Amino acid sequence: MPEKINIDLDFSEDCINPFDENNQNLWIKIEHLGRYLFAADYLRQFKLNCIADIACGLGYGIPELAKSANLVIGVDGNAEVLQQAAQQCHHSQIQLIQHDLEKPGLLADKKYPIVDAIVSFETLEHLINPTSIIKQFSQILPLGGLLICSVPNVLYEPHDAAGLPTNSCHKQLFNYQSLAQLLETNGFKVNYRVGQAWSNILFKRESQLLRHRAIKQRLGEYSSLHSPEIIRYFSYLIAYPTVEDVDGSYSLIVVGQKI
Repeated sequence: MPEKINIDLDFSEDCINPFDENNQNLWIKIEHLGRYLFAADYLRQFKLNCIADIACGLGYGIPELAKSANLVIGVDGNAEVLQQAAQQCHHSQIQLIQHDLEKPGLLADKKYPIVDAIVSFETLEHLINPTSIIKQFSQILPLGGLLICSVPNVLYEPHDAAGLPTNSCHKQLFNYQSLAQLLETNGFKVNYRVGQAWSNILFKRESQLLRHRAIKQRLGEYSSLHSPEIIRYFSYLIAYPTVEDVDGSYSLIVVGQKI
């Protein structure tokens, strides 16, 4: 066991692969994957043709979404990240596209099929003008089209003395009211709000036990727990979004619909 007890975790990791066995941040990994498992399960009932994963990052969620649609379009602004995503997203029903989300024209080319649903996790907080991308989502989707998105909850997002996010990649802070207003003023209604309270509760409990030295290391420091099968299991068991205790969730997750 380590001599120095690690009480802190780096929650500034925005672009991760939950299946990276060298990354010990178990709680972060299962929350990221848990959101995609929920989105894929929810969307499967609608028998969709096309889902767009906006800010898809390393693409680990795309194979999950591909189980729920004939085509998944992954979009990200980082070319290097998309190159890594391509290594696990080379199925014929998957397309990867580079686009700067701060700019207009998202999926505007008529060569792209009609997008039935958009999934965009932990995206809006990175943008100087998140209103622009929500308006583009509304333009892309048909009436009744679905949007599943998430942002960090301001209650748990670290910020400095000036009230700005300490994560230098984050440009916005959101609570549920500000997120819902952003969606509702740009053509969406919120159908559901869900959260991942259990994983946040367990993370905080683990931190408390570490401070009191009741335990000597984080769960994530056990390398045997980072196999793809165990990560998937924990994502379903602990970090799968539910409607229970949503205020206790690190991320605000909403299911919206274009009206």
